[in-house]
Amino acid sequence: MISVDGISADDFAGAGLSRLLRLPQHDLLTLAGDWLGELAPWRNTETLAAISTTLSAEAQLAALFIFGEPVAEAEARDRLPGPLLDLLLRTGALAADSGKLSARYCLVRGDGMSLLAAWRAAGRDVGGYAPWVGTDSMTLSRLVAARRDVRTALDLGCGTGILGLSAARNGADVVSVDVNPECTAAATVNAHINGLGERLTAVEGDIMSLDLDRRFDLVISNPPCLPLRRGSLGWLAGEAGLDGLEFFWELLRRVPGLLTGEGEALLQAAAYGDERGPFFVEELEAELRRLKVSGRLLLRPSTPPRWPAFAPRDEEGQLTGPLGDEVREYVNRIGATHYYGFVLSVRAGEGLDVGRFS
Repeated sequence: MISVDGISADDFAGAGLSRLLRLPQHDLLTLAGDWLGELAPWRNTETLAAISTTLSAEAQLAALFIFGEPVAEAEARDRLPGPLLDLLLRTGALAADSGKLSARYCLVRGDGMSLLAAWRAAGRDVGGYAPWVGTDSMTLSRLVAARRDVRTALDLGCGTGILGLSAARNGADVVSVDVNPECTAAATVNAHINGLGERLTAVEGDIMSLDLDRRFDLVISNPPCLPLRRGSLGWLAGEAGLDGLEFFWELLRRVPGLLTGEGEALLQAAAYGDERGPFFVEELEAELRRLKVSGRLLLRPSTPPRWPAFAPRDEEGQLTGPLGDEVREYVNRIGATHYYGFVLSVRAGEGLDVGRFS
């Protein structure tokens, strides 16, 4: 598990983390679909050839963080700079066992940033779930990057830290919060990898009960939205009720007390619906009126109602056992035929405008 306990800013500064920026990382956009996945670094002969001719330190790092291959600890100590190897071991990004080193995290490229993330983010169904980052994170990251006049930002449920880092690149001072200490540590490490360590502060806490006693120009959240009963998979975060919106509603109700007068919140989630749109729009409009704020709802192209990722499945990809029965019964009962990813922008004002991503 990644950790930054006892590691100072000077430790990061002296480690030479810029070497990680030079690696041919897994690009989240190339991993968006199976056919694009053929461009993933471990399947690309040109990338393999390029790595074989690079400096030995980069080749060692690529083997660990890009290809997921163990390397001999003695060889790594001979070729990698001591401060870099020491930091990677101390943070837990690398693990040593029986004379071999292995990477507990992969290195991905998201919106021009380098991020240590769970191996699942590189398209491999191995290891843990946190800190997760996916192509939905890219969508919200680019919306954040377009807000160039933000001075302060709050990232709720930060994961790898990608959303807060997008604001930090524009000069904002960022507070990134997650209930999982592995995620707050990853956000801290990723901030330093990208030269933004002084702009991001990671705080461990429950995003639903955290008392920050301050307001922000921008509040961002890509909260848990898997349409599964809370606690059904036993994760720290992920499941968001059978409709996938429990965290979304709780966050929305907190937004007015977190924003400055001209501030904006960007909340990303997904919802069931039919060909006309998501079912929750009427309820959303009523809630915005009650909160005395306005909303701009941007819908992604719909998909059929999908069973959540990372849950047990049968050979046909359907959820198995009581969990699968529970989800299927719910989807059939509400008559859902479509599933919409969305981003909601919330500001002071009145009304709800519904649009679609181009």
